[in-house]
Amino acid sequence: MKHIVILGGGFAGINLLNGLKKELGHLIGKEVKITLVDKNSFHFRKVLLFKSVVEDVDLKVPLKRYCTDGMEYIKGEAIACNHSEKEIAIKIENEKIRTIQYDYLVLALGSVIQEIPSTLGGTTLKSVKSALEVREKLLSLIQLAKAEENREVRRELLRIAIVGGGITGIETSSEICVWFKEEVQKAGLNPGEIEVILFDSKEHLLQGVPVKVSERLVYELKKIGIKFVSKTRVKQFENGKLLCTNGTTYTAGECIWTPGVQVNPIIQTFHLPLSNENQILVTDTYCIKGHSHIYAIGDCARIVDKKTNQVDGMTCKEAIPQATRLSEILKNEIYGISNYITHKAYPVKLYCISLGPNNGFVWVQKWGLDFILSGKIGARIRERTWDQASLLV
Repeated sequence: MKHIVILGGGFAGINLLNGLKKELGHLIGKEVKITLVDKNSFHFRKVLLFKSVVEDVDLKVPLKRYCTDGMEYIKGEAIACNHSEKEIAIKIENEKIRTIQYDYLVLALGSVIQEIPSTLGGTTLKSVKSALEVREKLLSLIQLAKAEENREVRRELLRIAIVGGGITGIETSSEICVWFKEEVQKAGLNPGEIEVILFDSKEHLLQGVPVKVSERLVYELKKIGIKFVSKTRVKQFENGKLLCTNGTTYTAGECIWTPGVQVNPIIQTFHLPLSNENQILVTDTYCIKGHSHIYAIGDCARIVDKKTNQVDGMTCKEAIPQATRLSEILKNEIYGISNYITHKAYPVKLYCISLGPNNGFVWVQKWGLDFILSGKIGARIRERTWDQASLLV
């Protein structure tokens, strides 16, 4: 019996499970065994973390939901990989070590949210706990503003800075802006005194999109009440002041850091070929160079389109098609069919972004044309993509 072991229950991992069910369903439990390993018992919907700032929402989906039809789930953390013996060491409960033999190993260990040192002030949005901390801080600012008679000081208290203009930063600033206005109005204050500022070191929002698309997004953010400050790197938030590397300063009631993600650091312990960003180097068929039986997809892998030399981004919109293709590749491996030439990486020219409740921004490029949808229909598309990514629809 062939054994496929998948490390990681993120978007890449669960979608690979789903793809393998479709490709090998009749063989699973008979000729093929599939095991998912993750240190958590749940798939965490990391892309929705920003929603925890404004409401109590359950972002955990039990991994057993995905391990059906004879698939096995092991709660544990991979600590070592013996490539020559095709075995992986897993630390399970009570610090015990379990060794698992495999025929095919897939690394889908994803990424972790970068953390800004606490000495720089503000709060890094990195967990549900930090999201709740942000909510409490923002609610306390409303109470301070309510007691403040000086209009200028009140406006400073109600000014919120979001540092990091990636998708998380855009969605966090949008969600907070809409919610904060509602909370301020409930408290009897003027929501017009609120200002949410989104800072980013780059000139334009969204990598790889035409400038006109980025400008349209900035326009949509402005309609909500968000000011975008480009080409500005914030270095510290201290005593209500944002200090920028270009010498400018801004006053604000709170600073929220959304610095993006970095490759899961455990990858560095597996002694595999890595890029400068510590992503695993893979071939056209997601196989790790020099290791014909080990594959990598998702944020932890550097996947390049050989035709355009473009690198897949670190979002679920890339991880899902990667998982679909790898399912076919593994099926071909088991059947002894060549995988050469036919499978390459194709970066997805698509962005689905939430701009708060009932509002979204969708861009897709097809046939050399740019298509943009916003408002309620953009929100519905975004919500559906979230659910599809976690296989909830």
